[in-house]
Amino acid sequence: MEQISRFLSEGMYIVAAALYVLGIFLKAVPKIPNWVIPFALTAVGMGFGALILGAPQGILQGVLAAGLAVLVNQGYKQVKEQVGKTE
Repeated sequence: MEQISRFLSEGMYIVAAALYVLGIFLKAVPKIPNWVIPFALTAVGMGFGALILGAPQGILQGVLAAGLAVLVNQGYKQVKEQVGKTE
């Protein structure tokens, strides 16, 4: 966790959490294909990052926050799937 915290600014943790929740809502919309969700989260994360931290640093931080949100979601899905197989 310490290594992740070195890369992601403190103000962007809440953005990563918001992007995770946004991804869950986007997944529930039937007209949005699954492959679009990571790109949408990245675009929104870049926008929030630019607003919070300024253009160059914020855009990079937004990409990292979106990556963290997608990583957490995929990790959760993989663990849930493995636990389901063992039961």
